[in-house]
Amino acid sequence: MGSPLSVHHPHNVTRPLPFFHPTRAVFAPPSSDENASSELHDNASSTHWSSRASRKRRYSTRPIHLARTSTFGRERLQDMPLAQKELVLLEQRVRQPGIRLKVHLAWDISFWVAVVFVLGSTVWIINGFFLFLSLVGIGSDNFVASAWSAFVGGTLFEIGSYLMYVEALNTGHDELFGPALRELLGHASRTVSEDPSRDSDSAKTEKGLTEGGGSGPRRVKFRWIGIGSWRELGFLACFVQMWAATIFWVSTITGLPNVIPGMPDDPPTAVTDIFFWTPQVLGGSGFIISSLLLMIEVQKRWWLPNLRSMGWHVGFWNLIGALGFTLCGALGYASLASTQVNYQSVLSTFWGSWAFLIGSVIQLWETLWREDAPAPKSAED
Repeated sequence: MGSPLSVHHPHNVTRPLPFFHPTRAVFAPPSSDENASSELHDNASSTHWSSRASRKRRYSTRPIHLARTSTFGRERLQDMPLAQKELVLLEQRVRQPGIRLKVHLAWDISFWVAVVFVLGSTVWIINGFFLFLSLVGIGSDNFVASAWSAFVGGTLFEIGSYLMYVEALNTGHDELFGPALRELLGHASRTVSEDPSRDSDSAKTEKGLTEGGGSGPRRVKFRWIGIGSWRELGFLACFVQMWAATIFWVSTITGLPNVIPGMPDDPPTAVTDIFFWTPQVLGGSGFIISSLLLMIEVQKRWWLPNLRSMGWHVGFWNLIGALGFTLCGALGYASLASTQVNYQSVLSTFWGSWAFLIGSVIQLWETLWREDAPAPKSAED
């Protein structure tokens, strides 16, 4: 018989909405002293958890050990060119045990979610320049460039939203993203056999969650599609975001040249309203719901903003961007009948894109760093 497993029980949980799972918790070690229960959250050994930080992989999974530099290694460092030497020293500083900067970003799905949204928001800003500058008399109307830039921006938002969904679907074992992606690319190029060996990437896309038992260890495989818990605020927000982006993407396809006859000067009203403006309104409304859920996820109460959380600011600026994109579609129904309405519709996309970019940059910054260890007395914040 092995040593008994030490279980930390949640001393304090945060549940912003009644039906959903807790989004934050403080786990304290078991104590035989019942009178000490009120002081557990002040104990330095308490562990703080949040659903967003867990989904974004902001908790360090293992300590990083550094090998001592030998005399031979120091001599080699002295003989290096200055630029290479500075690069080696920088890498050593980044990999120090106490550093909060993530060191393996290439296989961090949260990092790529943020990068794709930064690129998508940038493309949407370029699209806004194409549309807005022609309205104020600067440059000529370039429908082809604006249509294709909207399609690229919508496609990047679709990719980023899908990665958000995959990220939420694999919370807790997202370190399998790298092996799973290599396996997927290997199958696509037919370089991975159908029956992989135990040492292959296919075998590494699974991990055990238990150390034994009557039925043996339980395995978890990285999932590219599936359903998570509907009572998990983070998963629900990401699921809504993915479908909203998919619906919105339809409008970027129908907005391409020659898809709807007569676009943009004299298209059929009914066809344009149904297949171009309506997907923008529905998709933008989904973005609003998703942003609100992401904001509520990091709050103590559904009505109490958490200005100290980067995740809250990500949701807030995405909410502003979602309002802009929704307003663009809503005003678009009357854009052909009124130049002023068309002006406000285009302007809504422009400032909405900037808001999305601000939120995406904050999210990128968030994914670069590990979670701060909270102060012992901040458990009730």
